[in-house]
Amino acid sequence: MKNIQGTIIAIKGGVAEIIFERNMPPIHSLLESKRQKALFEVVERKDFKTVRVIALSSLESVERGEEVFEVSEEISVFLNKNILGRMFDLFGYPIDGKPFKNGRPFPLYENKKAQTNDLKRSGKILETGIKVIDLLTPFRLGDKIGLFGGAGVGKTILITELIHNIALKKIGYSVFAGIGERIREGNDLYFTLKKLKVLENTALYFGEMDKPPGARARVGLSSVAAAEFLRDEMNKDIFLFIDNIFRYTMAGMEIGAILGKVPSELGYQATLEHDLALLQERIRANADNTITSLQAVYVPADDLTDPAVVSIFSHLDASLVLSRDIAEKGIYPAVDVLRSRSLGLDKEIISERHFMAASEVKAIFQKYQELSHIIAILGIDELSRTDRIIAKRAERLQRFLTQPLFVTEAFNNKKGVYMPLEKTLEGCEKILNGDFDDVELEKFYMIGSIDEID
Repeated sequence: MKNIQGTIIAIKGGVAEIIFERNMPPIHSLLESKRQKALFEVVERKDFKTVRVIALSSLESVERGEEVFEVSEEISVFLNKNILGRMFDLFGYPIDGKPFKNGRPFPLYENKKAQTNDLKRSGKILETGIKVIDLLTPFRLGDKIGLFGGAGVGKTILITELIHNIALKKIGYSVFAGIGERIREGNDLYFTLKKLKVLENTALYFGEMDKPPGARARVGLSSVAAAEFLRDEMNKDIFLFIDNIFRYTMAGMEIGAILGKVPSELGYQATLEHDLALLQERIRANADNTITSLQAVYVPADDLTDPAVVSIFSHLDASLVLSRDIAEKGIYPAVDVLRSRSLGLDKEIISERHFMAASEVKAIFQKYQELSHIIAILGIDELSRTDRIIAKRAERLQRFLTQPLFVTEAFNNKKGVYMPLEKTLEGCEKILNGDFDDVELEKFYMIGSIDEID
C-alpha cells in the first residue's frame, strides 16, 4: 500500500475536499485523518490534484489543514465464520462489546472479475409459518421481497418474526442490515433475537440514523458482502433482511445534495436507479445456494407513487403492502391482500389446491371491498342474501388470517404460533365452504389453526 498523503482544504456537511500534491488515491479508497482518525471514502475527482470524499465516521473536531493518509485502496468489510451472533458497523468492527479476531478484508464493491451470471432460481417455495403470507404472497428461495408501509404499521415486527420463523426451519443463516433506523430499535432487535434463541444464526450490521449519510449508504453493501461470504464459505442458503431500504435511498439523496448534484424528481438524486441497482443486483444465487432478501420499505406519507418507492418495486419478486386502515382495525399482520403480489402465486410453482384457495380468497376480498361502502352507510342487513354471505365469509377470513406472533408475546400475552401451509389452506377452505357461517366473528381473531374454534 502506498503511503499517500493529502491535506483537507474544505469541509461541507458530510463531504470534504482533500488536495494531494503527489499520487492521487483511487475512487472508493479509504482515507483516515491523522489527528482525529476520521474515515473517508473517495467518491470523485474534482481536478488533477483534488478529490472529494464522504465521511464514514463523525467529523467532530476535524479541521481544515489536517493531514490525511490512505488506509487501503478499496473500502472493505472484515469477515470470517465467527460473524454469526454478532453486531458490526459497516467496516465489520464489532459494536456489541465483544472481541472479534482474524477477520479478513472483503471489498464492499463487487469484484467484476469474480462475477458470475445470474443463475435460475430453484422455484422452491419458502414456508414462513405466517398464514396471510404463505396463502396469498408465497415466497420462493432466492426471491427479493419488499414489505411496504408507512410509520407504525408493523414492518420491523414482521421482519423480526420472519427471522425467527426461518431460523426455526433451520434452512440457512440470516444477515440483518439496519440502515438509518433508530438505535433503540437495533438494541431491541438484538435482545429479541437473543431471547428467541435465533441470534446465533444471525449476523447484524448497523448504520443508524445518527451516523453520517456515507455510513448509512454503505452499510447495506457491507451486509450484502457478509451474505455473499456466508453463502460461499458456509455453503448455505442465506436470508438477507434489510430495514430500511428507503433509508438507503435517502442516504444517497443526502450525499447527492451535499456534493451539489442537480436533483431529479421530488429532490431525489439523479443516480437513484443506479444506487439501488448497486445493492439489489448483488443479491443473487451461486451454483449451489441462494440469497433470499426481505426488505422493509418505509412509504413516505403512505404514498406508493413516491419515486424512491417505485424504483424499489421494480427490483422485487414479491411485495407485501401493509395498510394503516387495516392496522387500525386491529388486523395484524396488516397486509392489504389486494395490493400485495407475488410471482410465486402461479400454477406452475404452487399446487392446484393452493392456487384455487388463494384465488377464491382474493376474489371474496375484492367483492367485500366493493360492498364495504354500502355496509358503512346502510348496514349489512341492506345487502342481498348472496352479498351478506360474501361479507360474512370475508370478515371471517380477514380475522382468521391474523395470528399471534412470537415477537409480540411479551405485549399481548398470546403465545406465538407457526402455521403450516396445509393447516392454513384447510381453515380457509372450510370458511369458504360456509362451515363456520354461524360462528361468532371474535372466535376467528388471533388464533392459529381453525381447529382451535370449539
